[in-house]
Amino acid sequence: MTLSNFLKSLARRWHLLLGALTLTTSLCLLAYSAVPPTYERAASVILLPGTQTIPTGGNPYLYLGGLGQASEILVAAMNASSVRQDILLDYPSTQVSMARDPASSGPLIAVSASGPSDAAVTAVLDRTLIAISETLSALQVQAEVQATAQIDALQLTEEPTSVLVLTDQFQVVALVAAGGIVLSLLGVGFIDGLLLSRQRGLPASFLE
Repeated sequence: MTLSNFLKSLARRWHLLLGALTLTTSLCLLAYSAVPPTYERAASVILLPGTQTIPTGGNPYLYLGGLGQASEILVAAMNASSVRQDILLDYPSTQVSMARDPASSGPLIAVSASGPSDAAVTAVLDRTLIAISETLSALQVQAEVQATAQIDALQLTEEPTSVLVLTDQFQVVALVAAGGIVLSLLGVGFIDGLLLSRQRGLPASFLE
């Protein structure tokens, strides 16, 4: 079937095409409502040396050397299944990510949470920030580090509100729309050819 014949078949069966496209639109709306939106929120935590290692009146940010390994150990401890389970308790559909910030050479830990609601994301992020300080303290107490030499965790940044991300919804809608349009065009063309072949008493292959 040539392109001109195909376009003519669509024009002849415009009512079928309109119905198919209407059905595609309905499926797109259904897909959009079926995929929940995602909320994301991020924060960052920096490790600071203990007061024992800083001269009187010194700037703690000038003494961050050597804390990179401590941040990696802390991230590993935070990613333990038991810690993550406590953080995500009551929020099974929410995800949390903790990693040393690759864009920084200092002991900076990037924290992010994503989930189906702003309330869930906020709660999980708050729990994570609290757990970071508690886990860091527990690790140092276990290692019998003197109080004045213990590393501190300072929350450096936190996004004021969660960000609504609709990427997943748009991807699903685009996939459904593309598939629906293609099937609509091919389906109408096939039905038109089949009906014409029956009217003329010829096989559909003769009309191609």
